Amino acid sequence: MHLETDKVRCSSDAATIFNHLNGKFDNYKDIMPEDVATFESDETSFVFGMKGVPEIRLIGKESVVNERIVLTAASSKLDFDLTLHLSPDNGGTDVWFTFEGEFNAMMQMMIKKPLQAFIDKLVVKLGERF
Repeated sequence: MHLETDKVRCSSDAATIFNHLNGKFDNYKDIMPEDVATFESDETSFVFGMKGVPEIRLIGKESVVNERIVLTAASSKLDFDLTLHLSPDNGGTDVWFTFEGEFNAMMQMMIKKPLQAFIDKLVVKLGERF
């Protein structure tokens, strides 16, 4: 399953956004939507939970300086990556998220709409923050 947000323009440069989020899992609470009920972080991951959805732990998988940060699900029961893309442009940065995951048809039907709404809110909050 592939999901993607619209691009949002940030006034901050890519380095500022990248340095704030890359490997600094506590800073992700700054961009969590209001409907996130729980958020906890440590040195290697963060966990968030929304009403009616099991808590999800994300860990860092890969990063390319000022270009992208890839997070992946820590549980083997959920196989997905959430990628923040950064594209510097005229003193600002265009940002967007992509979600790539492998789910059976039933699961995909259940999670597609709320997941798209979640990543859409995430990118809007990122745009507001930076």
